[in-house]
Amino acid sequence: MDEFMLGGLIVLFTAVLPCLVLGFLIAFQGRRGLISGWQEDKISDPEKGGRIIGTSLMVMAVLLAIVTLLWFLHFFTEDELVYFILPCALVPIVASFYVKIKLKIR
Repeated sequence: MDEFMLGGLIVLFTAVLPCLVLGFLIAFQGRRGLISGWQEDKISDPEKGGRIIGTSLMVMAVLLAIVTLLWFLHFFTEDELVYFILPCALVPIVASFYVKIKLKIR
């Protein structure tokens, strides 16, 4: 097993699968308590906010899977991998700021 295979498996089991599962639970099962710092009474539409954050988490997981697969197939180096992973990780952060700004109770 080479380092690319091992790296891909580590990302798959420690990032992609947990983010997909937790995103699904948050977005579609209503488990908004999994969101760190979530307070239902401070959001005007908690269901919509949970859907946005959960969906963004699933989008991040898919993007991480694509980037890791492309890295595994040697489309770019490990140094370039950082430049592709950072924007993927920002997706749920931007979504949480969006929810906080648009759906907070005034």
